[in-house]
Amino acid sequence: MAVLTVPSWVIPGTYAENLRFLESKKEIRGVELLFFLYNDEIKSQFDSEWDEIRSYTERFAFTVHLPEFLLPEHEELIARLAPLARHFIIHPDAENPAGQAALLGSWKERYGAAFLAENIFQGKGVSSLDILLPHLDEDFALCMDTGHLLLDGKNPSDFFKAWQDRQNRIEEIHLHSLDQNQSAVDGRLADHRRLREDEPWLLELLPLLKDYQGIINLEVFSWEEVEAGIEVLRKFSMLD
Repeated sequence: MAVLTVPSWVIPGTYAENLRFLESKKEIRGVELLFFLYNDEIKSQFDSEWDEIRSYTERFAFTVHLPEFLLPEHEELIARLAPLARHFIIHPDAENPAGQAALLGSWKERYGAAFLAENIFQGKGVSSLDILLPHLDEDFALCMDTGHLLLDGKNPSDFFKAWQDRQNRIEEIHLHSLDQNQSAVDGRLADHRRLREDEPWLLELLPLLKDYQGIINLEVFSWEEVEAGIEVLRKFSMLD
């Protein structure tokens, strides 16, 4: 059975406020600590809540989404979180893949094989993951993001089957949907939308995940959308 996780932003508030809210939600077994940015404000908040965050290590499996644009100084964050984190998710750099691969290689030597490269929508059927992969070790693990695949016109089931046939490379799945129409109304991203049980791509994918042992992250940013995803997974017997 997969480990079900959610982002550290499902209610408006800080890391600790979200952890307190999620503590009683029995279906949620892990939390993805989000660091899309790592500026002085976020660092200050994180520093002030560090002891409380660490107090949840018995309750939650933690993963970390590293900043979108990785820099050598982000090693400070990795070094601090390495004892807690099961995975560090990275966005591939399509502009400097060789440089990013070298940076990841040095971090992998110091912190182990905890880094996962995520497929990112690039447009025209090409993702930045496709650009980065030739520069990485052949066994570098992956994070499959369904919303990014859908944006790129790709079938998540095809992606899953292709990479699981190569030494079970997918260690985490960011499971969310698209809603282009609603995006035009509310101005939010078209992806990172709640799951809908009648979606053909999801109906095809879920049977493939019955025996999946990695992390499934309902990567949506409200508790209402998380609950909708939990209900879908429960209907398909994907939860304990």
